[in-house]
Amino acid sequence: MSKISKYPLRVLLLAVWFGLLAGLGEMSILTIAKFFLNRYTHQGPQVVWTAPMADVLIFAIPGLILSFLVWRWPKFVSLGLAVFIFCFLGFLSALLRVTWLHGYASLLLAAGLAVQTARFITRHLKGFSLIVRRTMLFLIAIILGLSGGVHGWQMLHEKRATAKLSPAPSNAPNILLIVLDTVRAQNLSLYGYTRPTTPQLRRLAKNGVLFKRAVSTAPWTLPSHASMFTGRYSYELSASNATPLDSTHPTLAEVLSANGYLTAGFVANTWYCSKESGLSRGFTHYDDFSPSLGEIFLSSSLGRTISNCEWLRRTIGYYEEAGRRTAPDMINRFLHWLSHNDPRRPFFAFINFFDAHAPYLPPEPFDRLFGHKQLRKNARHSLVWNWSPSEIQADIDAYDGSIAYLDYHLGKLFDELENRGLLENTLVIITSDHGEEFKEHGVMDHGYSLYLQVLHVPLLIKFSESIPADMIVSEPISLRDLPATVIDLLKLKAKVQFPGSSLCRYWNGTQNLGKHRADTLLSEVKFIPHVPEWYPVFKGDMKSIIQNQYHYIKIGDGKEEIYNFEDDPFEKRNLVELGQGHQILGEFRTSFEKFLVDTRNKR
Repeated sequence: MSKISKYPLRVLLLAVWFGLLAGLGEMSILTIAKFFLNRYTHQGPQVVWTAPMADVLIFAIPGLILSFLVWRWPKFVSLGLAVFIFCFLGFLSALLRVTWLHGYASLLLAAGLAVQTARFITRHLKGFSLIVRRTMLFLIAIILGLSGGVHGWQMLHEKRATAKLSPAPSNAPNILLIVLDTVRAQNLSLYGYTRPTTPQLRRLAKNGVLFKRAVSTAPWTLPSHASMFTGRYSYELSASNATPLDSTHPTLAEVLSANGYLTAGFVANTWYCSKESGLSRGFTHYDDFSPSLGEIFLSSSLGRTISNCEWLRRTIGYYEEAGRRTAPDMINRFLHWLSHNDPRRPFFAFINFFDAHAPYLPPEPFDRLFGHKQLRKNARHSLVWNWSPSEIQADIDAYDGSIAYLDYHLGKLFDELENRGLLENTLVIITSDHGEEFKEHGVMDHGYSLYLQVLHVPLLIKFSESIPADMIVSEPISLRDLPATVIDLLKLKAKVQFPGSSLCRYWNGTQNLGKHRADTLLSEVKFIPHVPEWYPVFKGDMKSIIQNQYHYIKIGDGKEEIYNFEDDPFEKRNLVELGQGHQILGEFRTSFEKFLVDTRNKR
């Protein structure tokens, strides 16, 4: 094989070239998956240039090492070895994008392909070197062009959408929808929790309406957000862990945009709230992925694999999500957008905060606010982890600290809006998409059951002109009612009528207690193949309904549970097993079947 002792820089050139090529290959695979196979990629459009950049940086690491070895021990390094390593990384980066292929299979295939490719290249070394030199600038030009094209297209799209807005109603109020991702009501001092986690929300609640029993339609992000945006139940929507929200049903942002509102979304949960999720429909400005170093690193399959390596994280003691968007970052993005738009036009802004989502890593002093800071060995929530009581309590302490951190910055946001003279004329809605479980029913995390820990979420609505102050609504309500409520509060004569019932009924004198106390609130979760066998949802799809003070859950294997959450808020006593719920069970079965028939007929 040819020696490269005199050419250490040549190895770096090869590293850059292979990195660029691997990044473009990944971009092509993602394009096919997204536009031809309708699959999630969990990437933004910036991936067309961030993936090549990330791969260049990753490939540069072995490139620098090999260059050093060439310089110090030239007899032991050959061009064939360098080419093999870069080919291996290139093939591996592509194979890791094939989601159904096992990781070990990807390694073996990449190694085999790299061996054959390296042999071919070393037999045609002169021609290969010529190709590298002649195509390097061309590859760089392609990536720069794609980067400029994506940025330019986004700016042009937003400018055109804003220019097409119709005149807004006179004196129309602003709307601010805040979703505290993964925040359950049970851990908020606003709802009676013993730890002072939410003093700022308590301050805001004194000027608005607090819903004591708001219920999400799903225990995880995408279907819950989709319900809040469309007023539809999960089974009516396409949103799932494999498919985005389609355009079948109009969204709140679309209706408000059609009525002259500037619409903007700012999401910290880029996994299931990005443009790709379908939630961006109707927003003229949607801020999801940004070219931070962490997000650039995650845009490469190699970078994402390294980042998700649990062994490596535990070894180095690093659990933070690379590229996580913090509360101050999201608030600054929103305020920056607000400062650069026409103040005469009303806005609808949606902000998704991600600070209370695992791995729960609040900064100082919030990391010690509710207990000693501990090294948490499973901060990223491996489902098969054998949790000890002390580890569960450490997670709860960190979770509560994260909520307090988020609450603190929400207070700063409200103060800034008040200083700008905007808070008085802004309809503020604060809620969560779902909660979290800490082994109350043998389950950690969320998305795997339908107990109140993941369904009972905060809901606070403040609007000085139309909503009473310091009011508490005790009846269970569904988050699907939010679009209808917004349209009712704004008194918009919209062409679209959202399903659900306006929550204004609780303070405008139109409430029919006999009817609304019997409202059936549906929540669902679909079967998730990757969970362990002992997880409740492993047996199939789950559905639950809440009616009056009872919560009925039907697990995928047919098992039924009923809880009286007024007397048993943590749902520890299954009335079916205790022999106390047989009459109620019959009523729920009848109600459940009738509810499904009625809702299908209304579609």
